[in-house]
Amino acid sequence: MILAGIHPVDGLTAILSLASGDLLDAARQLTGDDLTGKLGDLLRDAARSLVRIVLVVIIALVALRLLRAAVGRIVAGVLSAQGEPTAAQRQRADTLGRVTESTGRVVIIIVAAMMILANLGMDIGPLIASAGLAGIAIGLGAQSLVRDTINGFFILFEDQFGVGDVITVGAESGTVETIDLRRTVLRAVNGAQIIIPNGEIRVLQNQSKGWSRAVIDVQTTPYADDAQVVAVLREVTAQVVDDPQIGQHILEPPQVLGVTSISATGVTFRVLVKTEPLQQWAVERELRLRIREAFRQHQIPVPAVATTVAAGEPG
Repeated sequence: MILAGIHPVDGLTAILSLASGDLLDAARQLTGDDLTGKLGDLLRDAARSLVRIVLVVIIALVALRLLRAAVGRIVAGVLSAQGEPTAAQRQRADTLGRVTESTGRVVIIIVAAMMILANLGMDIGPLIASAGLAGIAIGLGAQSLVRDTINGFFILFEDQFGVGDVITVGAESGTVETIDLRRTVLRAVNGAQIIIPNGEIRVLQNQSKGWSRAVIDVQTTPYADDAQVVAVLREVTAQVVDDPQIGQHILEPPQVLGVTSISATGVTFRVLVKTEPLQQWAVERELRLRIREAFRQHQIPVPAVATTVAAGEPG
């Protein structure tokens, strides 16, 4: 061999010299044309990526404009189909439109951002997995907020109630002042403001949906003439129907059901009147006032209310 009998240090030096020579020869063989070609390839790849990114941005902007226009047309179509929509119907349609547009906007932006990152050469697989895990964590930590939002969306979409309606949710009752995706605000009879998260609304009573009903229970003593009581009640209800102010709110002829219960203190008669929404209380007040006057005129006895006064308490 050529290196036989050569000292190890001298052999290592010779090997390094040969390697250095090979590198110098390779550098000499790399011409300026090769450098220009590689640089051109890099620039072309960068230009293609830039063009794709610009196209993604343009398509995303166009999609956002189309989404806004489509939602606006849908809301306008829904309102025009209702003839002359009320303020509550307009608020419901606008809220649904904003929710739909916001959801679509988020989806479009996320998809566009993923496509831009992919064009930049980033591996979006781990990013998608991380986003999924983050979404699960956020969902577990904000279950009540998600539940409120979803329930609020279906309340608005199904038109379960609206602003101005009188509803009862559990032990709370009042007039709806505000409703959005997260909460419903009521105003009680005593003026108190009641805020109810939409997720807490499971069963509700809407007392102003379509039509209402006035329910009047009248009690007499066991010695009253039942036939006379029924005749007086029918006479009074007929007078209320003919009244120009109250009668316009009554949708159907009142029903005198007769005796509905008997107790040791007296006999109860019931009257039902179908009215326009939110007018049942005015009809009830007017009927009670006229029934009281009619009972006095016909001398129909009513149970006396016994009051017990404790010893030592001033009378």
